Amino acid sequence: MRTWFVWLSLFGWLWMSLVPQPALADTPPREFRAFWVDAFHDGFKTPEQVNKLIADVQKSHANAVIVQVRRRGDAYFNKALEPRTEDPALQPGFDALAYLIEKAHQARPRIEVHAWLATLPIWNSATPPKSPQHVFNTHGPSARGRDYWLMNRVDGVNRNGADYVLDPGHPDALDYTVEQYLNVVRQYDVDGIHLDLVRYMGPEWGYNPVSVERFQQQTGTTGLPDPQDERWKAWRREQVTFLMRKVYLKAIAIRPDIKVSAAVIAWGSGPSSPEEYRQSAPYTQVMQDWDGWLQNGWIDMAIPMNYDREHVETQKLWYDQWIEWEKDHQYGRQIVIGPGVYLNSISGTLAQVKRAQMPSANGHRAAGVSLYSYAETNKDNLPNDSLYTALSQPNPYGEPVFAERAEIPDMPWKSHPAKGYLMGKVTDAKGQPMDGVTVEIKGHGLKRYESKTDGSGFFGLSDLPPGYYLVKADGAVPKVVQVKAGRVTEADLQMMR
Repeated sequence: MRTWFVWLSLFGWLWMSLVPQPALADTPPREFRAFWVDAFHDGFKTPEQVNKLIADVQKSHANAVIVQVRRRGDAYFNKALEPRTEDPALQPGFDALAYLIEKAHQARPRIEVHAWLATLPIWNSATPPKSPQHVFNTHGPSARGRDYWLMNRVDGVNRNGADYVLDPGHPDALDYTVEQYLNVVRQYDVDGIHLDLVRYMGPEWGYNPVSVERFQQQTGTTGLPDPQDERWKAWRREQVTFLMRKVYLKAIAIRPDIKVSAAVIAWGSGPSSPEEYRQSAPYTQVMQDWDGWLQNGWIDMAIPMNYDREHVETQKLWYDQWIEWEKDHQYGRQIVIGPGVYLNSISGTLAQVKRAQMPSANGHRAAGVSLYSYAETNKDNLPNDSLYTALSQPNPYGEPVFAERAEIPDMPWKSHPAKGYLMGKVTDAKGQPMDGVTVEIKGHGLKRYESKTDGSGFFGLSDLPPGYYLVKADGAVPKVVQVKAGRVTEADLQMMR
């Protein structure tokens, strides 16, 4: 018996040595490595710039670009619903997005392209856009009644710094904004769509008359709500979430493989508990609950803008606090850490990226990093190429953090989906949208879910187990629908009277 045990142990040792074993915990995973490429600088506006961008991404061992193709209610691509940008740097007739996708997808290894659209700001000049069809001209300062879509401050001001911004609490403004993203998904073979500035501009903002009227109707209040009124904050936070929810569900209904991401706020000190998160800047100052988006499956990839200076001790601490939270709070989706390289020396950036790549104290890793920005790579006015090279090659600033190339991490809820999605619209007997209605969804074992309609009657849920569900709302004709893994099922409801 003892001899048999020795032979069995020897055989086991030989088998373990020959068969590939799972990676150790400290083995670097696949990693998303991107540059944000903004439209306020050159970088993709001519074929030559695109060719250089691809070469620089390859040089740095990055594998994705997040490119701003909508700057302020304008388009850097030809198949757009909005006017072509007035930016003179964009080569006449040139479809920057189409050419970029072609070159990036031909590159070896392949480079992902995520179309970045500024979500709510739609103009930033004292001179109106030249096109009469521009949303600023049709729904900006000169518009009246329901046609006025701008976000107002509590004192009636409608310009935040240089920007005029749409109010997500206005149903028509929200739906217009959603359509800009869906058009890109329909028209271009992008790998992802990226929402930026999907938030309020501060607690004093959000006072479009239509938004205030909706809040009053839903809460039974009168007069202008106080900016710090918690019910008003919660209502505005809900409007931003409704925007994110609608973009996500409608986009994946068109293309289940599309990756939906957003640049999200990470100002000030980072949280260490859910209670601290609910006191943080994104949640209380700009009404952007991106932690909730991840929990509820309204986003594939959140990219916090961790724009902190490595050489300022307080900001360095903030950076470390936020990235620790980010690594531990992905909820089965992905967080990509977003260092602000323009604020830092190259050595500072390498140090921040290295800490972003490390596991948290609980052993969790982020999905990767996205660097802001391609056009401004350091605070010391060194050539941009200095950072591109330092990321991947031996250099005088520190250890390269992208020494080897990396593949982009899989999104298993897309590649091997186990759950599905539901969306629909609730209308009254005359076909008008029902605002603020609670929709009840009952499934397996009488498990019950709820979803609230937005200003256009839209509701939706993510991450539902496949199967049959009863969808109903008080006063509406109920429906039985089948939810399938990886697909969006539609279920519209209409009130009986």
